[in-house]
Amino acid sequence: MPISLDPSVVTPQLRGPAPSATAPETESRGVGFGERLADAVRATDQQQKQAEAATTALAEGRSDDLHGTMIALQRADVSLRLAANVRSRALEAYREVMRMGG
Repeated sequence: MPISLDPSVVTPQLRGPAPSATAPETESRGVGFGERLADAVRATDQQQKQAEAATTALAEGRSDDLHGTMIALQRADVSLRLAANVRSRALEAYREVMRMGG
């Protein structure tokens, strides 16, 4: 039995953000790049702490959830790699801007 999708339901998700969600509005609400970056760093730190706590609990015998511990470790790893990539790209962009202005 074929599945048909109602275009009115699917289309809004595919269009992206609504026109009202533009950068100037974001700045007027006070959520800037610096705040988003700080939130991302805090989230990465939290992932690392959760992974460390899960690993410690498993090693000390307080937990037998090997699966959950491995998932926490992988999430922390992916989060840290993403943060490192964002840092590298931001530095590349900064250096490019400096070359253009120099």
